[in-house]
Amino acid sequence: MTTDVHPYTITGGIEESICEGEGEGELTRTEKIRIAARVLIRKGVAGNGGRWGLQSRLAEHFGVTRQRVSQIVRQEINSLNTDSR
Repeated sequence: MTTDVHPYTITGGIEESICEGEGEGELTRTEKIRIAARVLIRKGVAGNGGRWGLQSRLAEHFGVTRQRVSQIVRQEINSLNTDSR
């Protein structure tokens, strides 16, 4: 018996299906963290210093350090700020 594995998706309308039609294969862990960070920043949940356990949870989920998640969140905030100018 085989099971179909659906491509990595994020719900909420921002980026419904990341890999569909791309043909590029799996996303790296860093790319997935970046996508999660962008979604959470746009929703106003990350990057404002209000949610203490959020970066720790993301770090645990993705198997990286909290510092790495924090670095990625800061990079994404800077990227979104420069894109919106």
